[in-house]
Amino acid sequence: MSDKINSLYPRKASDVSTFEEKSTNKYFNVLKAVLGNSLGTVFITDLKTEKLEFISENPLLFSGFRAAEVKKMGYNFFRKYTKKEDFEILRKVSIYGLKFFECLSLEEKKAHTITYDFHLKYANSADVLVNHRITPIELDDDGEISKIACVVSYSLNRTAGNIRIISNTSDTYWKYNLFTGKWTEECKITLKIREIEIIRLYLQGLKIEEIAEQLCVSPSTIKFHRSKLFERIGVKNIIEAISYVITNKLI
Repeated sequence: MSDKINSLYPRKASDVSTFEEKSTNKYFNVLKAVLGNSLGTVFITDLKTEKLEFISENPLLFSGFRAAEVKKMGYNFFRKYTKKEDFEILRKVSIYGLKFFECLSLEEKKAHTITYDFHLKYANSADVLVNHRITPIELDDDGEISKIACVVSYSLNRTAGNIRIISNTSDTYWKYNLFTGKWTEECKITLKIREIEIIRLYLQGLKIEEIAEQLCVSPSTIKFHRSKLFERIGVKNIIEAISYVITNKLI
């Protein structure tokens, strides 16, 4: 019934534009409120215009700049403040990451995320290694990606790069090799129940002795499960393990 009414009394183009703008601003305000209590931040980009349509406030993740300043600079912010040695990473993501998405169906495009790490330059401090996780949120009439949402956080890795494409709907993920320029498909590792429990308790800030007490086992048992986990996912310490688990959405 509402469709019939709207067809009889169509909105003027200016009314539609105003309505859409108000709706968009409403959702942006919700995002700002939610992200205000988060360590990370989010920005939304229009790939066609290279404009940042939305960015939540967190100067520490944007070389000390406020959201309004970064939004005004747009892509030029990354061109200017990305560490020179790491700019090639952004270029490879922009070219080969988007080419990868061309091979996916319309439904699959919005279900996949590109994640990578690079350094941002700061005026009065050391460079900061940040992580970007990009997910398509809007496609044009030709099925091409027109808008993306990017979640920004501090990287848990030691080095820049680490370009991966992951999805919650797949048991595999794709890893890009910066030296060979090729993607390789790798199987996700399924964590055991005990390993999930240990990682979750580490995320709560507990030490080995406290985790052992929580799980009613000895500290040596926790160390055993931890070392086996390190061996299975190819890391050297708990920080790297947590990074691997979060990046590959294993919990």
